[in-house]
Amino acid sequence: MKNANPFIIVGQGLAGTILAHHFLEAGISFEIWDSPQTHFNSSQAAGGIFNPVTGRKLEQTWLADELFTYLFEFYPRLEKTLGSRFFFPMPLFRPFANEEMKDWLIARKGDIHHDYLRWDSDGVWVEKAGWVDVATLLLMSRAYFSSLDLLKESEYTGSQAIFCEGFHGQQNPLWSCLPFLPAKGELMEIASNEPSEEFILNKNGFLLPLGSHQFKVGATYGWQEFTNETTPEALEELTKKLASMGCTEFELVVQKTGIRPATQDRRPFVGFHPLFEAGIFNGFGSKGVSLSPYFAKQWTDEILTNSSVHPEASIRRFYHLFSV
Repeated sequence: MKNANPFIIVGQGLAGTILAHHFLEAGISFEIWDSPQTHFNSSQAAGGIFNPVTGRKLEQTWLADELFTYLFEFYPRLEKTLGSRFFFPMPLFRPFANEEMKDWLIARKGDIHHDYLRWDSDGVWVEKAGWVDVATLLLMSRAYFSSLDLLKESEYTGSQAIFCEGFHGQQNPLWSCLPFLPAKGELMEIASNEPSEEFILNKNGFLLPLGSHQFKVGATYGWQEFTNETTPEALEELTKKLASMGCTEFELVVQKTGIRPATQDRRPFVGFHPLFEAGIFNGFGSKGVSLSPYFAKQWTDEILTNSSVHPEASIRRFYHLFSV
């Protein structure tokens, strides 16, 4: 799919937006087609947290060194381009779940410890964490692309494009054979004077300070239905999560929902279709803030040079699923 015509990027969610910025930096001609009326944008409800530590064993997330080195370069650069702030490095604290887990982790500290952890008597502090205000990033990017006449607010019905459609991608016949595993997530934004505004609390969920005693609380996971409607069950679950993090007095500001474009092997889909002039940049799940910049850069480099996208992210790993 390398030709003289501009690439068409379908979807101006987080993935499409990040890819478009990389194309623009690299001088690759493109235009974005986006249709919120037919494809609701789950990125607007994203938690936006970046965190190099994953799981109960406090392991480094996949490609942590590469991902986090690059995102700390990319987002400040993009802030300057857009003239807006949306990148917020911030300490993240993970308290020990209980005394048993504390003893288990401390006994294995020698094997567990890595550069992203700072141990405390009550838990661990995670370095290089923080959050991205995804809604602001998308809003400012939309205005920026519009000012350059690169955005078309219309549904794209062709097949020669790079599709950044989030969970809607599994309904696209070009990609229906791919192992998507979307997960609905709900979160709430609250006002409260109880939690600390100095760090992100990560305890069976997250409590993220937004400033001015406003917080984001998340998140739920659901695999049964994929509407953009919030549910009372999720609100109850989120309220219980909040209570477990020591906050019982709060005012609900808004409840939001989105569908994470996750995959069965927890790796993104990046690359060109083996049979048609189409590409995909999708499947970043709940880690889109940290994954999408790095792989947008890798794919941009692949298009322009002889380099290759990481094999665990490249769509080539699923070429055997496509047939004529």
